[in-house]
Amino acid sequence: MRDTDNVELRAAWATVPDVAKAEDRHAAILELKRAFKRPADPERARREVIDDAIASFRVSGKWPADLGSRAAKAYFEALEGQSEYIALVEGERLLKHEKEDLRDTLSDDALAYLGRRLADVLSDAKTAGAALDGVRNADEAIQAGGGALEAFRTLTALLKDFENIRAAQWSVLTSVADEDTRAKLRNWKRQGHGEVAGFRPDDVPPFALEAMQTQRYTVPYLVWAANIGTSYVPASLDDLEADVSAATEPTAYDDSGPIRDFSPIEVPIPDAPEAKRYAHSRPAHLDHSTPAPRPIKPNATPGDPAPLTYTY
Repeated sequence: MRDTDNVELRAAWATVPDVAKAEDRHAAILELKRAFKRPADPERARREVIDDAIASFRVSGKWPADLGSRAAKAYFEALEGQSEYIALVEGERLLKHEKEDLRDTLSDDALAYLGRRLADVLSDAKTAGAALDGVRNADEAIQAGGGALEAFRTLTALLKDFENIRAAQWSVLTSVADEDTRAKLRNWKRQGHGEVAGFRPDDVPPFALEAMQTQRYTVPYLVWAANIGTSYVPASLDDLEADVSAATEPTAYDDSGPIRDFSPIEVPIPDAPEAKRYAHSRPAHLDHSTPAPRPIKPNATPGDPAPLTYTY
């Protein structure tokens, strides 16, 4: 949505000077267009003068001597007003397109502003959340009173800012997307993407997942988002798409659990261990025409054999 009551969205675009200037120019010409009284059609204005002259002649039998000048005057007066109105209409249309093109081009700056605003809101929410002392809703806050009640009031006010920031985020992202990408954005939004970096549904508590997928935010969710440390505003449409792609990649597993780092590693081959030699071992004497080999010096002791089940 281009024109909105969302204060965070207006502030985000206002941080981009070129967009703010284009917004002012478009608002000014739009006001001129609305205040301008739309003139009559020149041909119709001239036709009315001619028709009046003919009607008058039918009654009086006198042809007006100034008909030509009056008809021409009516025509040119209407033409003058029509020309100005056409200029206002075309100017408003061109300035609107210019404003929207600048928004699309400079959307990254607006998203960066929203990211800073989100960090400020979450910082305040984290501080207030620490003072809740287990309070989860308004009734519990009223019963607890004191610092918990004040913290809950602060979080309730911050919740509105948080909602506006998220709505502004999706508005900016939608403004730079084509029709196919907008369909993807709606799907990603319903799935809960664009709120937490590295988001995977299985890693998020159910109450938080519901808030992320429905955009019905609550104070507990705001406190959770402030403490998780990975809440963010995508830096661009490409940034969001990359995060969604990474989050939806299948997870590989081995005996130790999930693996996400597939970079090759070099493992040195260890030296072979020394062979175990027991007291009962004898060296092989393959050629009896030669002296027997010296006895082996044992370096290991055989353990007790595993008991057989049938001896139990």
